Amino acid sequence: MARLRTPRPYPPTGRPTPNLARLTSHAALIAGLGLAFAAVPFGARAQNVNETAERVRHYDIPAGSLSQVLSQYASEAGVELAAAASLMQGKNSAGLSGNYSVAAGFTALLVGHGLVATRDPSGVYTLQPAPPPGATMLPAVTVVADSEESPTAPLRGYVAYTNLTGSKTDTPTREIPQAVSVITRDQIDDQGAAPALQDALRYTPGLIGTRGVNLTDDSFNMRGFAAGLATTSNTPVFRDGLRQSPAMYASTVEPYGAERIEVLRGPASVLFGQVAPGGLINVTSKRPTPEPLREVDLQWGTRDHKQLGLDLGGPIDEEGVWSYRLTAMARDADTQTDYIPNDRQYLAAALKWQPAAHTSLTLLASYQRTSTMYNWGLPVSGSLLDNPNGRLPRNRFTGEPGFDDYVTKTRTLGYQFEHHFNHTWTFRQNARYYKSDMKWDSAYGAGMLADRRTLSRFGFIRADEYESYAVDTQLQANWQHGIFEHTTLAGIDYSYTPWVRNEKRGTVAPLDLYNPVYGSPVIPNARSSRILDTRAHQLGFYLQEQVKIDKRWVLMAGLRHDRSRSDIGGVLTNGSANSPESPVSIKSDRNATTGRAGLVYLFDNGWSPYTSVATSFEPESGALDYNNNPFKPTKGVQFEAGAKYEPRNRAFSFNAAVYDLRRDNVLTTDPEHPGYSVQTGRIRSRGLELEARGDITRRLQIIGAYTYTHAKIERSNNGDEGTSPPGVPRHALALWGVYRFGEDVLPGVKVGVGARYIAGTSGYVQGNTPTPARLPSYVVADAMASYTRGPWTMSLHVNNFFDRDYIQSCYYATTTCFYGEGRSAIARATYRW
Repeated sequence: MARLRTPRPYPPTGRPTPNLARLTSHAALIAGLGLAFAAVPFGARAQNVNETAERVRHYDIPAGSLSQVLSQYASEAGVELAAAASLMQGKNSAGLSGNYSVAAGFTALLVGHGLVATRDPSGVYTLQPAPPPGATMLPAVTVVADSEESPTAPLRGYVAYTNLTGSKTDTPTREIPQAVSVITRDQIDDQGAAPALQDALRYTPGLIGTRGVNLTDDSFNMRGFAAGLATTSNTPVFRDGLRQSPAMYASTVEPYGAERIEVLRGPASVLFGQVAPGGLINVTSKRPTPEPLREVDLQWGTRDHKQLGLDLGGPIDEEGVWSYRLTAMARDADTQTDYIPNDRQYLAAALKWQPAAHTSLTLLASYQRTSTMYNWGLPVSGSLLDNPNGRLPRNRFTGEPGFDDYVTKTRTLGYQFEHHFNHTWTFRQNARYYKSDMKWDSAYGAGMLADRRTLSRFGFIRADEYESYAVDTQLQANWQHGIFEHTTLAGIDYSYTPWVRNEKRGTVAPLDLYNPVYGSPVIPNARSSRILDTRAHQLGFYLQEQVKIDKRWVLMAGLRHDRSRSDIGGVLTNGSANSPESPVSIKSDRNATTGRAGLVYLFDNGWSPYTSVATSFEPESGALDYNNNPFKPTKGVQFEAGAKYEPRNRAFSFNAAVYDLRRDNVLTTDPEHPGYSVQTGRIRSRGLELEARGDITRRLQIIGAYTYTHAKIERSNNGDEGTSPPGVPRHALALWGVYRFGEDVLPGVKVGVGARYIAGTSGYVQGNTPTPARLPSYVVADAMASYTRGPWTMSLHVNNFFDRDYIQSCYYATTTCFYGEGRSAIARATYRW
């Protein structure tokens, strides 16, 4: 059966549905943990199903495929409909207009189709063939599979019950012994998170963007550890299970092209190889759909924001063997920083061939061009700290408008193949070719002069060419003996990344930040300061075993061995015409073994306590010690315990996790050889994460997240031992709620409000102008309102509603601070048919 509307019922276990008292007690527990929206009783949603069925409402549903029309009708009627896709295959509907009860509406929609919708005692409607004349229709019996959603298909609502990132298999999230969050397409749309990936993750526990309004890369702090920042090796972002880009500045994610975003917190090397210990982000691309999907999205707003989006999908032939998805977006916009644009063109195409239920091949291709400028930040004096010349505005630009530029062009082509040999064996292979060109010109800030108003600068000219070939091959076996249900996964993944970097410096006049006069020429040096050619290879072998014992205990264990090799060659100069060349030749060949083991217990009432241990590794490429030896990989180890809750017959989930995460082999200053590093550093992070999302009542949806992070540099020769790594908040609380008005009040109207509280963000205590150990706390409010009538949805999204002026983070030796984004408003008109 295809479930046309969430929430999904929980798998039948033979025990009665939890009563009102039990549900209310669970709501009280969540409220006690600080999630204020969860104080509304769950029982408020348990309305009399007969009253709901008999209530007459007005409907104005446009014509379309029968599946699409029934899905919209069930959603507006507030009921759940289960239907086999084969019953609706190739059928269209004229839509529905007028006043109907639920049953009368189904009757009107199904006239002439030979189908009826019957309601069981729980209120679920099931689509069935109409009985012959004179026959008696038996009451419907709804059988619900253990996992009825696809982790790659469109999903209605805020709650996803399965994910691919936690195990690389289609596994219920409650059975993963590690914290996982899923950001659905509905959440992204409701919160209006259009410009950058970090905007789509604002209400997710355990992570935060590193540098304010930054469009040149996707970098985050995750569980106290920077990932994707210039000081780290890898970007934490994956796409469809493969690394999104080979390096930090190669490209960024366009949220409009995402179906969902999955966040796995904590070490993930056992499945994904070279990953920072804080976790990873896996973006699922929009895929072909079995039913027609058509959307045009028009946006306009503050800072000259103009965006046009197009999303088309559906079957190509009547049999549904071929289906497609075409997603396109063009944006022309500015940012809160003067002269920095936010322009992008994005095109993605997907084609699926499924000749049989057991075989499918999906081709995925994309093109993206981004035009922006690098945001260097602002000096700590005048932004975070007082300056006798006054406070620097957050729109101040430190570069040269006629010179600064940052353009990336990215092309990808790949496929995902899956074949089920039988009920036991499944073969999968995912592959992608990636190519990116990056051009980066910047009048780069170098620090404030003694007058505390003038910024010294230098010319920075860089051009990179990236390529990547990645393939992940998997063999999965589902087998059972007695009370033991096994899912065994064996895989091999390989990537080859050639990367050429050409960097040149130059001279440019200083800039008075309090009275900027632009137009100073940037004079490049005669020669490149560095030309580096990198060839990186990675090969990983992994084995994972998931065992469900008596449908209660879930044991997950995995082991992986990686071999990584990088060859870096090139030359370094001082940039002058006659400067001598210093050859570069760095070869690194490292192996690492990582693992994960965890245990989950599945209670009938929806609770799933778990515990786990996991490890990670990251190669330290591009650096040598005093004796010209490459460094060992950094290693992470985490102990985590928590509980997950998914109540029966409710679209709601709650997750709680505590962890102790340590990273060793961290580079720190060599006390005996200035200018070199040794590998004796250690960072430790301990924390608590809470997350709740889903329906409190039929009309109210909430998201709540709280994060406590105590990160500490335990060993260092840099003078920062005992402090926290920069950019890590001690406390982060986020609450978001959306209320959908009833048909008898404001039909088609919904409103949303949210607030984000960040406190105790660690500063940068090194460098020439250190900051305080903790940055000031701040609260940011967001809001939205939308109106849907027929195929049209009109909405308004306002971020930072009260225009709060705050510093998000501070980094680097010259200590630059980054303002958070000020108030922005975007109006959207979306037409779906």
